Amino acid sequence: PDIFIMLIWKYEARCTSDTIDEILVRNYNKRVVVAAFGSQITRMQIVINAVDKAKRKLAVVGRSMQNNLELAVKLGYVKVPPGLLIKSNEISKYDDGQIVVLSTGSQGETFSALQRMGAGDHRDMKLKPNDVVVLSASIIPGNEKSVWGMVDNLFRWGAYVYQPATAQFDD
Repeated sequence: PDIFIMLIWKYEARCTSDTIDEILVRNYNKRVVVAAFGSQITRMQIVINAVDKAKRKLAVVGRSMQNNLELAVKLGYVKVPPGLLIKSNEISKYDDGQIVVLSTGSQGETFSALQRMGAGDHRDMKLKPNDVVVLSASIIPGNEKSVWGMVDNLFRWGAYVYQPATAQFDD
């Protein structure tokens, strides 16, 4: 199925061992969307640290991601530098190379933020050609159809998709 998608859409679903830091450096002038489980607190901190190091702004989309990040910060499990976070409705105010979006939906969940982006239905984040999407989790068996359907939609917008997760993302 990977080859079939690549041939039709002329984009690459790249299996990568790059860290999020390397992805942000390589794509310095592009928006980067990192999709993760909303419960992966350690992963949130890894992304926050990389965004801070790259001197970008971070928008968090997806209700579970927002709620869990807020709670993790209150409990002291996650540290967010002042001025790093922006509201999702402010994404369009920044140049592409200034933005990272942390999103739910790495498994193609029906109403997840990333699934809605792929369908063009997300209120605050409209994908555009050359956006970079990082799926930070391997596909869970049984989710292949929903994940690849979502990836197909991401390709339709011209997004570049990194998949599966790197060893640096794994806890």
